[in-house]
Amino acid sequence: MGETKDTGRTRRSTKLFFSGVLVLTISNIVNKILGVFMKVPLMYIVGDEGMGYFNQAYTVYTALFMISTTGLPTAVSLLVSESRAKGNIKETKRIYNVTLTLFTIIGIIGTVIMMAGAGVFSDLTKSPNAKLSIIFLGPTMFFICISSALRGYFQGYQHMVPMAVSELIESIMKVVVGIIFALWAIDQGLGVPYVAAYAILGVTVGVALGMIYLLLSKFFFKAKKYDEEYYIEGYVETVSPRRRILKRLIWVAVPITISSSMMSVTEMIDLVILMDRLIFIGHTQETANAVYGIWKNTVVPLFDLPPVLIYPISYSLVPMIRTTLAQNDRERTSLYMHTSLRISSIMAVPCALGMSVMAHPIIRMIFGKDMADTGAPLLTLLAPAIFFLCLLSVTNALLQANGYERKPIYSMIAGALVKLVLTYILVGIPSIGMSGVPISTFFSYLTLSCMNVYFLVKYVHVKLDFDRMFVRPILSGVACAVSAYAVYYLLSGITNYIVSMFAGIIVGAAVYIVIIFATKTISEDDIRLIPKGERILAKFHRKKGAE
Repeated sequence: MGETKDTGRTRRSTKLFFSGVLVLTISNIVNKILGVFMKVPLMYIVGDEGMGYFNQAYTVYTALFMISTTGLPTAVSLLVSESRAKGNIKETKRIYNVTLTLFTIIGIIGTVIMMAGAGVFSDLTKSPNAKLSIIFLGPTMFFICISSALRGYFQGYQHMVPMAVSELIESIMKVVVGIIFALWAIDQGLGVPYVAAYAILGVTVGVALGMIYLLLSKFFFKAKKYDEEYYIEGYVETVSPRRRILKRLIWVAVPITISSSMMSVTEMIDLVILMDRLIFIGHTQETANAVYGIWKNTVVPLFDLPPVLIYPISYSLVPMIRTTLAQNDRERTSLYMHTSLRISSIMAVPCALGMSVMAHPIIRMIFGKDMADTGAPLLTLLAPAIFFLCLLSVTNALLQANGYERKPIYSMIAGALVKLVLTYILVGIPSIGMSGVPISTFFSYLTLSCMNVYFLVKYVHVKLDFDRMFVRPILSGVACAVSAYAVYYLLSGITNYIVSMFAGIIVGAAVYIVIIFATKTISEDDIRLIPKGERILAKFHRKKGAE
């Protein structure tokens, strides 16, 4: 007896969800590793002071980018997936056209604001030498807006390959081109502010090339192939007017934009406070800028690495849950929500605790001993926040997909206030100084994630299994971190620190895997959901039977 259409659709969409997660996860890991390792030569070329200007310009760009575009791609993916689920295939084309027009206008305005206001932004961060870097980065606003429209469209189709490849192009080219331009500026005898500006021009070129790839992908994209399973026989499609689509886009996008951009805007304000407080406790503008450069170029990139395992789950969750809700499939909706929370927790905990205890050898291997001596204490304090950052990403996606886009705004406001107040107080204490930044960041993400979990329980009525989702992974993670550091510590006296570090990581990972399976934190049902999951289990059971 053949499978029903609904069963077949459920199986296909479930596999598509986890395949999309897998593609983006691999892409994000490659991107982040390339970003960290390829940034090393750029740091040596530009120097701490130059990278300070580079990162200050990038912080301004990120804030404007988040304000301008963050919510719209998610809104596009929600509307596209919802229209497809209801059989309104023609409406997806109109959604795309309206979105592209809107993003083009936003991109032009954002570019003008960034380039014309470069002087104002550089004065706010108390780094007038960063002005040229901000100007050179300005056109990126236009390119990234077009890319965001296309990514939102593809996300709505659960077609993640173009998004993954375009991000890979951006990651590689922004560093390669940046290094070439920076070396040219040095060869011309230009000063540090000019070298930093030419280095950041690589970001503009990289994003432009990523946009071109996405445009080509859309040109060759065969939407009919993906829409076949959603066609309803005899159904008369109704296409909403452009004004109504625009209104819905804005209605969904604005709260997502506010909540998502809150931390970026907070980071820009935090930068102003940080520089002021560092100078207050005795730093010069140059040394304060150099300290900030070390923080942004050694600690933050490593902190951002583990969450790349979780972000793909968030990207895929939003359109997928919107589709199941439109089809009134409560069982599958519940499955996605509970599984995503549990898997995210299982993946995030060992990364957070492991990176905290292994901060010094990791930074030393990548950036050198001097950087490790300065950056490792900061990463040790910051790394535990990785767990709450990952939890925040997934809970944001779940709230957005269930129609509670406005709830994360309250979380973000509370988290931003915690961050700014603690940064001001702690950095201004000479004995704490720069260590106040990771401490304030930790408590900020703790506040954010706890409030989001509260909203999920109260409004979405998610019944959380705290034991399997949080308690077991955290206890397993502690065992992982302790065993990893113990092996590293014991071997570091008799062998190379890199060998000791990798031995510790391998042992820690093995301990963690054994414990989470032994305690049934992860089940066979979870494995069945991943691509090739049934085959993996079949091989495991055959091997177990043979023994």
